[in-house]
Amino acid sequence: MISYTDHARIKMVLELRKHGVTEAIVAQIMNKPDEVLHDAQTNRDITISWSHKTAVVYETKGSDHLIITIIYSSTLRDTVKRRRRSGRWTQS
Repeated sequence: MISYTDHARIKMVLELRKHGVTEAIVAQIMNKPDEVLHDAQTNRDITISWSHKTAVVYETKGSDHLIITIIYSSTLRDTVKRRRRSGRWTQS
C-alpha cells in the first residue's frame, strides 16, 4: 500500500500536477522505477523516473510505502549526480 505524508500530498496538488505528476504516476514510479537509490543522510529510499523527471522519497514499513516527498526537476540528472558525488545518495 502507498500512503502520503501531508507534505507530499500538498506538494502534489499545489506544484506537481502542472508537471503531470499524479498519484497514478507516483505508483508507476514506485512499481517500475528506472533506478532505486538510498539517502544515507535520512536513511530513506528514492525511486527515480528519468522520463517523468521525478524522484520519489519514501520509507518502507513491511509491504507499506510512505511517500515523504516528491521531487520534480528538469535538471534531475544533475541533482542525482551531485548527491551521488557528495555520497548522500548511494546505489540501493
